[in-house]
Amino acid sequence: MSWDVVLIRTKTNKEPLEEIESENIIPFSFAEFTQEMQKIAGQQSAEYDPTIASQLMRTNTWSIEVYPEEENESIGLSIRGSEEPTEVLKALHKDLGCRLIDCCTSEFIDFTKSSSFEKWKSYRDQIIASYNN
Repeated sequence: MSWDVVLIRTKTNKEPLEEIESENIIPFSFAEFTQEMQKIAGQQSAEYDPTIASQLMRTNTWSIEVYPEEENESIGLSIRGSEEPTEVLKALHKDLGCRLIDCCTSEFIDFTKSSSFEKWKSYRDQIIASYNN
């Protein structure tokens, strides 16, 4: 079970989600994404392994798993853990020039507001508790 976020970038990075058209999407290259993840992992003192099929970045409080291909119109992040990796998400947003879609709300993440991470974590904890009873 993961909290899912999608990275996407367009020519303007301003249009509403429902108005994004494929011809305006600027794809991410595998090399570009991997290089950025390696840089961020170093800044966050996180472990990062780009050699496995699903790239994995993690600390003791969160992990991000991703399955990039050679060229990606969007990149999905599967996030797990007890803390939201906000600084990683902000760095990806800034350094890749992209926007992030919170898949729980189907809205772009606004870093001045709370994301749905805490709601997702609460739901996850309820599910886990139900299995422990």
